[in-house]
Amino acid sequence: MEKEIVKLYNEEKTEKLKECVKKQSTGNLRSAIDKSLCSTKDPLVFTKAVFHGLDAKDSEDADRIVALFKHLITVLGKTNFSNKLADDVVWILLMECSRLTGPCLAELAQFFVDSVKTGTLQGGKALNVFPKILSVIASQETIVYGDNSMKGPEFKAQVLNSLCSSKWSPQTVIHLAAMFSDVPLSPDELRFVLEKIIRQFDDLDLRDIPSLAYQLLLLSEKGHKRLILEGITSYFIAKDTLARGQNNVMDSDDLLEEPLNVDLLRQTEGTVILHVSFAVMEQRELGQEFLKYLKAWQYSCASRVLSPFNMALALSIAGMNVLNEQILDFLKLTVLRSFRDNHRHEQSYWVRENFPEQREIEQMVLETVSSSSSGWEHVVQGLVQLGFLLMDSFGPRLVFGRPETVVTGQLSPNQAACQLGSKILLKMFKGHEIVRSDILSQIFNRVMTETTAPASHYLSLLSEIVMTAPLFLLESIGKVREVFDFLPMLPPDTAHGLLVALLPLLKVRMSLKDTLILLLRKSIFSRQLDECKIGVQGYLAILRSFKVLGGIPSSQASQSSQPFSSSQVPVEIHGQYNRASNEALCLEILGILKRCLSRQADIRLCLYQGLVDVLNRNTQLKARIMDMLLTQMKRYYESDEDTVPPLKLEPCITASGENVFLAEPLAHLLSCIQQCVHRVKMIKMQNVDEDDSNEGEEDDPEEGGSGSGLSGLEDMLDSLTKRMIQTDMEDFELDKAADFSTANSVGVRNNIFAILLLGTYEVLMEHNFIAGKFSVANCEQVIQLFSKYKALYDVLKEKAGGGGGKKARPAGGSMKTPNSLLSLPCVVSMLQALFGDETPDHKEGVELLQGNPDFGSHVVAVALQKLQQVADKGTCDGANCSPKKCFTLCCTLGRLFLSHYTENQLAMEGRERNRKMVGSCLEGLVHVFTLASNLGEDSIKQCLAALVKTDEDEEVDVHAHVKRFQRLVNNVLTADEDQRNLKDVGSLMTVVSLLTSHLKPAGADYEQVFTWVKKLCQDGNVDDMVTSKLLLGCLLKLSVQMKDLPHIVRDFMQDLHSQLGDVEQDVEVENRTHYSLITPRTAAPHGVTLLLPFIDQDLDDTEWVVARMKADSTPHSLSDEVSPTQQEGFEKLVCSRLGAVVAGFHELVQSAMPHGPCVAAMFKSLTKFFTTVLCLVKYYLHLYGTHSGHMSSRFEKLVKLIGTQLTQHIYNFITFVQTVEIERLENNQQKDLKKKKKTGKNTQSQKDVKAKSAPIKGGKQDKMIPNLIFAIEEVERHLVKLSKKAKINLMENIKTSTSRDFRIKVDVVQESLQVSSDDDDEEEQEENDEEGNGASQEEDKMSEGGSDTENKDPDHSDDADDEKTKEVPPEPAPKRRRLGKLQKAK
Repeated sequence: MEKEIVKLYNEEKTEKLKECVKKQSTGNLRSAIDKSLCSTKDPLVFTKAVFHGLDAKDSEDADRIVALFKHLITVLGKTNFSNKLADDVVWILLMECSRLTGPCLAELAQFFVDSVKTGTLQGGKALNVFPKILSVIASQETIVYGDNSMKGPEFKAQVLNSLCSSKWSPQTVIHLAAMFSDVPLSPDELRFVLEKIIRQFDDLDLRDIPSLAYQLLLLSEKGHKRLILEGITSYFIAKDTLARGQNNVMDSDDLLEEPLNVDLLRQTEGTVILHVSFAVMEQRELGQEFLKYLKAWQYSCASRVLSPFNMALALSIAGMNVLNEQILDFLKLTVLRSFRDNHRHEQSYWVRENFPEQREIEQMVLETVSSSSSGWEHVVQGLVQLGFLLMDSFGPRLVFGRPETVVTGQLSPNQAACQLGSKILLKMFKGHEIVRSDILSQIFNRVMTETTAPASHYLSLLSEIVMTAPLFLLESIGKVREVFDFLPMLPPDTAHGLLVALLPLLKVRMSLKDTLILLLRKSIFSRQLDECKIGVQGYLAILRSFKVLGGIPSSQASQSSQPFSSSQVPVEIHGQYNRASNEALCLEILGILKRCLSRQADIRLCLYQGLVDVLNRNTQLKARIMDMLLTQMKRYYESDEDTVPPLKLEPCITASGENVFLAEPLAHLLSCIQQCVHRVKMIKMQNVDEDDSNEGEEDDPEEGGSGSGLSGLEDMLDSLTKRMIQTDMEDFELDKAADFSTANSVGVRNNIFAILLLGTYEVLMEHNFIAGKFSVANCEQVIQLFSKYKALYDVLKEKAGGGGGKKARPAGGSMKTPNSLLSLPCVVSMLQALFGDETPDHKEGVELLQGNPDFGSHVVAVALQKLQQVADKGTCDGANCSPKKCFTLCCTLGRLFLSHYTENQLAMEGRERNRKMVGSCLEGLVHVFTLASNLGEDSIKQCLAALVKTDEDEEVDVHAHVKRFQRLVNNVLTADEDQRNLKDVGSLMTVVSLLTSHLKPAGADYEQVFTWVKKLCQDGNVDDMVTSKLLLGCLLKLSVQMKDLPHIVRDFMQDLHSQLGDVEQDVEVENRTHYSLITPRTAAPHGVTLLLPFIDQDLDDTEWVVARMKADSTPHSLSDEVSPTQQEGFEKLVCSRLGAVVAGFHELVQSAMPHGPCVAAMFKSLTKFFTTVLCLVKYYLHLYGTHSGHMSSRFEKLVKLIGTQLTQHIYNFITFVQTVEIERLENNQQKDLKKKKKTGKNTQSQKDVKAKSAPIKGGKQDKMIPNLIFAIEEVERHLVKLSKKAKINLMENIKTSTSRDFRIKVDVVQESLQVSSDDDDEEEQEENDEEGNGASQEEDKMSEGGSDTENKDPDHSDDADDEKTKEVPPEPAPKRRRLGKLQKAK
């Protein structure tokens, strides 16, 4: 049979072939086809012959064709044919599909669907036939299947619906997805198919996900790119969330589930990211669609945008130079926006209560960085670019020429974003070798090129890299050497920070140390001041770092006249420690630094300040340092006890022409000596206590060396104390008659001498106070030295306040206290003695100190100065301690200030002087709490613990301390008039506000403080404007964190209206006052300008909420994070909050505000309000445009309220303000005319007066009124659009104000016309005069007198102008200006 059929087919005898095929049964044909397919010689001829011999139009043959189709499809799915044979079989079936009738096609399509449902068809070449069947079905006009018939496209859609509605086995999903690439699909059908495929992600193994994602990306060419991208990203976001949850403690139920393989997940994500990235390179529209998809989630869910997978995908696309700038800028703004949103959550109660805070943003970004080491290498470059972009964009800026301070406890959104960029780069440097060189190069480039902008954030990053991964940094040691070459060209602060950051590398690589030593040697001998300062700071940093644990005898060091070479001193971190090598290096550096004692004053000052720190950290260098200081001090010290004065001040200055400069900062030299002497004595005491004989024997030679220098310096300080007490300022050629002005060289010289003496007195005071240990003799010397200090200071203060040149301060002015040389530990010890030392042995000495009130005031003033320096720089002059120790001393100051203030708050005796001291202590307490609050939660608790001397382990109750300060405030407010000082209330309330910021917002403790402040404002009787303003401001600030803000604002505005009066003079306002502190004195401008910023902030929060609602209502979202009920609830909240603002503005716009800043602030706030309302109107237009919602009834009430209660009154308020301004200008003009008449001067014409006063009325107000009216009209215009969309008349209660209509006032016009006619007559007369003057111009030049005005030149006709001024009526001109002003407003 087979041979006969093949023979007939080859001979092309079609009729006989058909007859032969008909004779065979279907089963025989199946068997014969199977047999032929297995043969090796031409296996497809028989199959072709059989199909050629069957007629599809014949019903019987059609059934046989269908049966054979099904058989071959089944065979292709089960039998392992070669690919070529399978392709040939598929080709035969595809060719035969075009001959099939509708019923056959329908039956075959249903067969495919049933095979997928039952799982018998799981892939293979057979699926390639299904697209052809569907294509032929779609081309048919009518498909008859059973008793039903329908159009071909409709039947195809039904087949697809049936296929996608069935359950697919995991083995079939990928093959079916690949099959749909060849199926012609309409947009709706494609969306239906894609949604089915995306739902299959959860059923597949992670290893199969990349293949399915690849097939989806192929389908993206047909459309619905957003759906495909959203489906892929949603799946991996869910998996990342699940993996993140696995790190937490799992419940018992979770233990039964198989844990997610995180490593496999990261590899799968990396493969999919590559697939998408390459697809974007082929289809740029896919990348743009992905960016749009991320932007759609930017407002509603930033955590989705910055999820590890989405962020890695975006950076991978950017790394392929596709949409690079757009993606990086978008990620940068998204990071900043997320931090700003978190900050808004912290500041606003109602935002925090209604929208969850997204705290995990930074964690997710860093998770992306960590995952980059697990198969995500293609995102490495993008992460580095993003890190530097964050640091470049949000790094510190210069504020008034100084770098802005970074408050570690309260980072701003910009600072948090910059810190995140630093963390990204640090992790990338440690995790990826490929980018280390690039990261270092970019850091160094920014440090070396950005000389005008602060580079502290880059230096901090570099320091962290050096400390955590120094060996990795050595791989790029060449770049470090290049940076050292550019070191002298950097600003001194930047160069010092760079040296400190790279200093640990010197202990690892000896050659690097040698390079730096030589470079610093060149810099230190440079003529440039900055380069020399860099060299000094660098050497001092090396001395602090390379500690000498054991010294060589000084005799050996002195025997060798040749200095040690730096190359002879190897330092290796892994080698055995060589104590001689460090000392040799340090002695060489000290020898170089000794030469700097003959350089400029700034260099010497830098050296003196650094030597104390060197001695603290490298104590074995004490002998050399003490000898160097002793030698330097002998230049200016008179060793003869009988010589007066004991100090040579003339060598301390130098002259260049007429200019006098400081050459030697003698006071700082003495301060350095005093602190070094004190430090060496402490070291000796510690050595005696330790009693270590071995160490003592080794240090004997060194101790002997330091002993001579120590005794010499100590004797010098003691002698200098006695001689300075006996020496008067006149001995230094300084007295009250001396010239202290800075206008001449003599005054500059005297000023320099006076400042040097003031510093010397302070240094000697500290020396005697510390060395004397409260002995009576030493305390007397301290008081005597202070008397000398005060006498000289009073002279300087008198000269600064009295005169002495054009640049001197006016009489009665105050002189700022110069920077004190008292160290912070000494100031703390002095205050402890003055405020609370009850030790019996110290009693007599302490009484001497306490007996001089001026001394106590001076110490408190110095303490305030030190606290301000700590707040600005993190440390203070002369502290020589770590920032942690410095903060501990500041906390001790706070305890002393608080105890003194508490004891003397209401003291009666010595009230005037005591009140000043108490006020200074309270100011210092505010400084301490501000510093602690800025440093964070831990620092504020440490400060509070120091106030009561509790252990650090004990829990600090912040609210208990708040109550303590509340009692102090109540004491002041309830005291008698002659005892209380209301200025203290301001400082105490500042402390209360700082402490309250560390309470839980809206908690019970916070609410207690809020209730207390509210009661003070309601019932308090404070007749002080500053205190009242501060209490009201505190109330408003606290109410932002409470839900009562709208009610408080409304009551506040009602009180303002009641105290200011109404714009209509005949209207009497009901006197209902909620807050007694709001009086006619405090209402305007202070009350208005205090309230409006809080309203503006609340309106900003409202705009943010509306933007968030708009983003949540966008129909792109797959997840239903916000239900329609929640959305409607948010709309009601917004409308209610705006309604409360309308009620408040209703009162305020009817208030008769005085002209000034409060009116401008009022117009600005009203414009802000209507801008917010416009955002809400646009939100509803968006809802109707996207068919995702409808207008709330609460919004209709809000629009009605605005139209009836606010808009009309705003126009009346504008008219009132303009009328007041016109009257003010008229009064000013009349006053000017009266003054000129009284002085007898020639009066100008009213035109000149008007022209002169024109600039007065052109201010901010003239710009704000049009802006306000434009904002109102914009709201009305969009309300018209919304009315058409919603088919509701929202403009029913909104009417255009008559004050904006054009009206002609007849009486004003007549007066104006009369004035204009008079002006025309005058102009004609002037023209006639000019013509006459032109005709007789030559005669006028020859004339001697020219007294007649008709013959004078018009440019010099002053008398004629005077006569014309008298002829002009005085009254019509102001009326004319009033008409112009009203027309302008209309």
